[in-house]
Amino acid sequence: MLETTRTENQEQQREVDYLLAWGYTLGKRWEDAFRVLSPFSQFAEDEGDQENLLDRGRLAQCFLRLGDTAVNLARYEDAARHYTKCLKILQDKRIHLLLVQVKARYGLAMTHVMRNLYAAAIQHYELALRLCLHIDDDEIIGNIYYGLSDVYRRSGNLIKAQLAGEKALELYERSGIQHMEGVTHNLLGHISTQLGDYRQASDHFTEALAVATSGESTRMIMVNCAALANLRLTEGRLEEAKRYCQRARDIIGRFQDKDGQLTGSTYLVTGKVTHAEAQRAEGEQRQRLLEETIKWFEKAKDKLAPTQSYGDVAELYGRWAQVLEELGQFQEAILYWKSGYEAMSSSYGQTWD
Repeated sequence: MLETTRTENQEQQREVDYLLAWGYTLGKRWEDAFRVLSPFSQFAEDEGDQENLLDRGRLAQCFLRLGDTAVNLARYEDAARHYTKCLKILQDKRIHLLLVQVKARYGLAMTHVMRNLYAAAIQHYELALRLCLHIDDDEIIGNIYYGLSDVYRRSGNLIKAQLAGEKALELYERSGIQHMEGVTHNLLGHISTQLGDYRQASDHFTEALAVATSGESTRMIMVNCAALANLRLTEGRLEEAKRYCQRARDIIGRFQDKDGQLTGSTYLVTGKVTHAEAQRAEGEQRQRLLEETIKWFEKAKDKLAPTQSYGDVAELYGRWAQVLEELGQFQEAILYWKSGYEAMSSSYGQTWD
């Protein structure tokens, strides 16, 4: 109904667009949400004296939803700008939107994580936790602990990562949010892998896969198959790793909405497994497998390059350069080493505090 509603009154049309964008975000139609919400970002957030508080409150929520939409499109720098504008509006003490403030704060923290700005991310997550003193919402607090777990894992503080992840899982289980239980088991699986506890990692990934299967979440089924492939690769169980890669790739074709970052990560894992297989081979078979590895990396690049997931892009180019060296293509390898360095440098961009 909202899609077909049109009015010549500009203020009324903004009301319609606001509700329509809300519906799009609830329906996870991220590109549609971004299209409808983008015009709202043109309103100057620093002209509060000329706007009533209701309008500024809605503007803050628009920036929050723009941030969420950009995150789901893997546009993390854009998301950081939107969350920052939201928080700037909420500095006005007359606007009482505590939940919006908390969500924007931990959303901003997550964009820092995805750009390898770990210290800033931890600071924002801790600020979000302090804002939750008067909030009784297990899901929101669980989201913050999940984010802390992820940033601690990425920064190498694995014990803190595990404790925060277990706390997040407890909160999600208590609130009955099954999808996030599965997502958290996936995160704990990665932490266990880094700790060298492969049996526990396998248990977490298998539980996450079971949750995804029961919830018919093809996206998370693919993510967990890729994670299990990576785990089996770490254990040196190549045949199993290849089977999980195949299962993950079979799911890609079933996506109605292609997720560039997750699809690219699946192709990257497939390339890593193929490269490991090549290192065990000799002669023509080794050459063929190295060339096949490059093809998987090319597929990964097509999906990851449009995103702002610079850490994934940097890993891809580094592994690509290594394979090129093994193929004797040293000039091309140098170019990819440089591209990986540039991608990693991009991740240390503005913090949007």
